[in-house]
Amino acid sequence: MKQSNPLHSHAAHPKRSVSTNNNDLCSLDPPSHNLSIESPLINGLLEDLDDVIFDAVKGDLSALEKARDLWPQVLKTIGWELVEESREQYLRYATDVARNSEQIPQHNPDHAVSAQEVISLLMKD
Repeated sequence: MKQSNPLHSHAAHPKRSVSTNNNDLCSLDPPSHNLSIESPLINGLLEDLDDVIFDAVKGDLSALEKARDLWPQVLKTIGWELVEESREQYLRYATDVARNSEQIPQHNPDHAVSAQEVISLLMKD
């Protein structure tokens, strides 16, 4: 009888995000819309986080300051397990914005800097 391997392999992670169009990036569903959590407090925190993170990546400095305050609060209240999916989506979005801002002729270098600031924030624990 064949023994099952407790370590299951899975497909490799993509090396690069599929979306390269800023319009596509802006049409992404915020992560809080993808989580099915019953608590109004959790949903409210995630929706607030969606707003400040996406605005911060787009260069809104007041949103970046709010994100710096809200991110640790969300981690403390919700915990890594429930916020990790959102964090991964924020990181993908910020990475795409940072990369694409270099490839678009009328790019705003401030967006790349803002995206890097958000990436730095999300990488802290």
